Amino acid sequence: MNTKVIGLLSSYHSRVVELPLSDKYNYQVGDEVIFRDDEDKEEYGVIKYLERDSDDKDNIFFTSKIIRRATANDAQKVDSHVDQAKHALDQCKKLIEKHNLDMQVFKANYSFDGTRLMFMFTADERIDFRDLVKDLARDMQKKIYLRQIGPRDKAKVIGGYGKCGRPLCCSSFLGKLESISMEMVRIQALESKGSSKLSGSCGKLLCCLKYEVDAYKELKKLLPNISEMVNLKGGVDAPEKKGKVIALDILNQKVKMYFPTAKEVGVYSSKELEYSK
Repeated sequence: MNTKVIGLLSSYHSRVVELPLSDKYNYQVGDEVIFRDDEDKEEYGVIKYLERDSDDKDNIFFTSKIIRRATANDAQKVDSHVDQAKHALDQCKKLIEKHNLDMQVFKANYSFDGTRLMFMFTADERIDFRDLVKDLARDMQKKIYLRQIGPRDKAKVIGGYGKCGRPLCCSSFLGKLESISMEMVRIQALESKGSSKLSGSCGKLLCCLKYEVDAYKELKKLLPNISEMVNLKGGVDAPEKKGKVIALDILNQKVKMYFPTAKEVGVYSSKELEYSK
């Protein structure tokens, strides 16, 4: 069952967290606010969306709420943590090298009140970082959290620009990252593009491969299948009356056909085919 939520970009969590929507809320997208997180601690955030349906139970802070609008002093307090976080990140990297851990830490964030410190990292396997946490807690005198995330989530946190020249979808408007499969690539006949052109900055399949899949599915229903033998309508200039479909241009509704007797190839629009599906 979906829940109506408000999405907040949390400075501490480095992601959009969701709070149940309440009729008492009187805020707009872009408002800076102070809210209580899942540990009942005050945090700073910026409203990214309102009144959205969400079924992402892991991302909804069900017991949380917005307390008030953020003040200039609140924003200044958050800014004051930036240099400290950079120092903490450098120190964490040194300790990772000391403990010879196979992990890549890339982000450090202080909580709003400065008592908690969260490090984000990527790793190919599970990491035993208990000794690292002890050293960090001793050196930083803070409550330490380490959060392991995948390469797609890392791209979402760091941001950047995609192959299209626009800000990454994951860091600009996408909420929950959905699974992207090779089946989506095959439906759009993009296999020949190669992995480098189909991969995003995270190294995984592009999120935008999902956007047009449904449209391709509908358009593909109007065309014959690969390897199918199809007749051409009378009057169409072709080496033979019947040919084998060897390729599809789904968007332009065209097919490439091979004529076995003539041993020739031609491209024809769907309107030139004697075909129904």
